[in-house]
Amino acid sequence: MAGWSKSKRTQYENAFRVFLSYCFINSKEKGFMCLGKDMYTSQERFITFVFDCLERDIHNIFVLKSRQLGITTIARAMTVFFLGMFRGLPGCLVFDSAENKNTARDELLTMLSDLPMQLHFPPVKKDNREGLTLANDARILFKHAGVKRSKSTGTLGRSVGLAFAHISEICSFDSSSAESLISFRKSLAQTNVDRLYIWESTARGYVGLWHGMWREALDDPEHCGSLFVGWWSRNDQRISRTSPDWRLYGEMEPTLQETEQIRLVKEQYDFEVTREQLAWYRRQIDPSARSQGDTDAGFEADPLKMQEDPWTADEAFQQTGSVFFLNQKLNEQTQKNVSKDFEGYTYICGVDFLHTQVFKAPNTRMLELKVWEPPKQNAVYVIGVDPAYGSNEKNDHSCIQVIRCWADGIDQVAEYDSPLIATHQLAWVIASLLGWYGGPPQADVRYILELNGPGTAVFNELNSLRRQVENVHRAPQVDEKALGNIFRNVKTYIYSRADSLGPGHNFHFKTQMQTKITLMERLRDFVHTGILHVRSLDSIEDMKGIRRDGDSIGAPDGVHDDRVVALALACEYWDTKVRPAMLNLNRTREAEAAKETANLSDRFNLLNKNMMTQFFASKTHERVMLKRAELRRQWRGR
Repeated sequence: MAGWSKSKRTQYENAFRVFLSYCFINSKEKGFMCLGKDMYTSQERFITFVFDCLERDIHNIFVLKSRQLGITTIARAMTVFFLGMFRGLPGCLVFDSAENKNTARDELLTMLSDLPMQLHFPPVKKDNREGLTLANDARILFKHAGVKRSKSTGTLGRSVGLAFAHISEICSFDSSSAESLISFRKSLAQTNVDRLYIWESTARGYVGLWHGMWREALDDPEHCGSLFVGWWSRNDQRISRTSPDWRLYGEMEPTLQETEQIRLVKEQYDFEVTREQLAWYRRQIDPSARSQGDTDAGFEADPLKMQEDPWTADEAFQQTGSVFFLNQKLNEQTQKNVSKDFEGYTYICGVDFLHTQVFKAPNTRMLELKVWEPPKQNAVYVIGVDPAYGSNEKNDHSCIQVIRCWADGIDQVAEYDSPLIATHQLAWVIASLLGWYGGPPQADVRYILELNGPGTAVFNELNSLRRQVENVHRAPQVDEKALGNIFRNVKTYIYSRADSLGPGHNFHFKTQMQTKITLMERLRDFVHTGILHVRSLDSIEDMKGIRRDGDSIGAPDGVHDDRVVALALACEYWDTKVRPAMLNLNRTREAEAAKETANLSDRFNLLNKNMMTQFFASKTHERVMLKRAELRRQWRGR
């Protein structure tokens, strides 16, 4: 279905701006005022974005925002406008609490009651506790999702059909509201060309509904519009150079970190942050900071303040405790290394290993294994495994990370993640990856397994698997080669390497509080320095949730760190067991890449060069030895 035409978009956008010029609200800062005559940049961006989306046939608008930018107010004004423009439009406003629902109701009534007669706007026909109905039979319902579980949980949107909705401050919704929102989404029209659904909220950490909804919207740009508006998009959030506060917060030149933030805002949102705005931000996040002598003030925000006034969408979601991975470094990893160019697979596990099969994932919901780089000849790999509830009793996902190793760096080449797999089945997945990545000539692969919790059961199944494979000579035929031929890969791997599954060649690790701190700090070093190239966006997102809280490093309740722990385990094995030997052999990224790309002619020339070098070296050695012999004869003749 096509979106709004250009002419329709222009007509309604212009009409909305005329409507705003007659729309009055009670402002916290300026009292009773005309909304259309003093709008923030954030509100202007919102209006343009909404009509852009409607023209592109996108009707779900997700807005991640800083505090106090007027987004909720402008969305309420758009609600009134749509009710007046579209006869019989069924709409709904959903807020986190009854108090905010009542505030929204009062604001809509204020907007409607002050519209002049010359606009010919439909008046209120019915006004009761449940909602408003205009004279054109358009109606708006008022609901609240609730900030805690109640008897009404799951009833939001039942028996209601909607073509317009404004859902506000989703970050405050109780987690039990997920059921309600599923029901609510079922009530939304799917083909009405004039439908519009606005989902807007500030961020409140990684726990809760809003973070997941925002991620889903970003992953579905064909059907969802995602808009971020930061603190810099409110015009009056600035300190004038004539203000006494300018000397305290504005005179100091931008720090390296601030310069980078300004660059990111310009690059991502095409907005130039001024020195006056930067001064306001400094006062907001660290008002007591002062320069002393020749040492500049260090303006630093704690996570909660950063969450209230983020520079970028990536900075919006924060947790209590200290940030562990720097956002700037994670952004660099995302820009340089993260890739959506991967092969996706799913495992079908039968009653035993012989019946385990792997297929190309038919859809994202069945996607378990992502492969960015298949096995290569002469390559070295490490597989890190964190079974569900292994490193943390709160984590319910099993994760496997495969990294390729060099003397001077490592690359993430595959990632497996599943919340459903049993321990014995996880052992089969590990074996399949060992057999596949260890299959090419001169390839070497090892694994490191977290033994806490169910890890021991996984290890026991791996030992049992050797006996199963050795005692079976035939296996079911499979059409797909490579990874799909699991039995053949594993059998070949076991027969060719006596130490392929047991200790010695592999590493069995028990994570404790102190060892986890060491693991995570080493991983952070590798991420920040670029030694590790992270390909998985899911891994990057999980890293954003990691926090240091006292002596503990990990993710809070409701946030997973399985991918991060499995990656940390793989890095630990590389750094302590694999890297030293590769350093001795000078197996660097550059040297290995040169070997892989060298053609036959290059190899012939290299061979000739080496032979010539050896020839001249031998001649030089002969001359030195002859000279020494001559000197000995002369000495003896004295």
